[in-house]
Amino acid sequence: MYPFASLPENLIAFGTVLRHDYGFRVGLRQIHDALRALEIVTIADQRAVRNLWRPILSSTADEATLFDRAFDEFFLQRHGLRLERTVDRGAGDAPAGPHARRGAKRERESTIIDSAIESSLPDRAVDVDDIGDAEDEQEGILRASYSPIAGEAPPPEIGPADPAWQDAALAFVRRVQTALSRRWKPAPRGSRFDLRRTLRSSLHTGGEPLVPRWKARPRLRPRFVMILDGSRSMSPYASAALRSAVAIAAATRNVEAFAFSTELQRITPAIRRAASGRFTRLPHLERAWGGGTGIGTCLRDFLHRYGDRLLSRDAVMIIVSDGLDVGHPDVLRHAMTELRRRSAAVIWLNPLIETLGYEPSSIGMRTAKPSITTLAWVGDPGGLYRLARTARVS
Repeated sequence: MYPFASLPENLIAFGTVLRHDYGFRVGLRQIHDALRALEIVTIADQRAVRNLWRPILSSTADEATLFDRAFDEFFLQRHGLRLERTVDRGAGDAPAGPHARRGAKRERESTIIDSAIESSLPDRAVDVDDIGDAEDEQEGILRASYSPIAGEAPPPEIGPADPAWQDAALAFVRRVQTALSRRWKPAPRGSRFDLRRTLRSSLHTGGEPLVPRWKARPRLRPRFVMILDGSRSMSPYASAALRSAVAIAAATRNVEAFAFSTELQRITPAIRRAASGRFTRLPHLERAWGGGTGIGTCLRDFLHRYGDRLLSRDAVMIIVSDGLDVGHPDVLRHAMTELRRRSAAVIWLNPLIETLGYEPSSIGMRTAKPSITTLAWVGDPGGLYRLARTARVS
């Protein structure tokens, strides 16, 4: 079934095919992380391996779409993929593959990674630890490659929301109704008769209680907690996610915002500065922006560090992510269950749901879905208006 005898050799060959025939940016670090990730699934489960490798070896939504085809062609031999390159890339030859026009710089990076991978392939079967050693040895020449764990992309600059976003956010904030307060307050209409205020008002009518007074339990003002996925796979949608956060912060001061990639970091001050009308840049987020995706571990970190202070019956959790998680599903499941139990609603904004034929079949989305009250996407003010109409808050 495979061109080589051992799994590491097949994975390295698969990474070479992804890089040359499909334009993926795959290097030794991705290969090493993909091998390490196999510790949490059964290798015999082809579907689980496919879903596990997709977010590790893909960095954009387009690459995630192409990944299944490449996986089938290489491992399942459905389309007769050629496994060896027949064109020798000499000094005067044109590079092969559909992504050959990416420029001379990209070609040089690919050649460097090729030499590193070939040097890591000994005559015997390759061990995972051997790949880690080879990675350390090639650290100097592999700077063109990047890891799905480390964050390397700088955070973007954010500015004030335009009037359309502000109007949509104001409609959303006004529409969201959370739990009832425990206190009874005077109200024109209510469910409890207020005898004391009724008797006091009767003093103006000679002691005759002509106008009854009532009490009601008002709705709590919602607190919005936004957790934004800043990983590489979310880079095409980061601008819309930040705009929605700034717009909601402009509509209400009761907002907390966080960014995460493989670590979690609070970005509320920057979001509030942008909501007040100033252009600002997010602070240096390190592993909280531009790296891989660790949804479960970051949500667990949020619960440990901020859960007691921010979660209550009036808290509305808004998670913006594509659901491509490389962590253990049990960690994400426990974190989502706890978030749902301790908040009024868990709204998940996933940009991939607007893709034709999309199904939340990734491990991350399947794990989180039972705890999600509303699944939608907000890419423009119209999406925020729709969310105001469809959001379910208990």
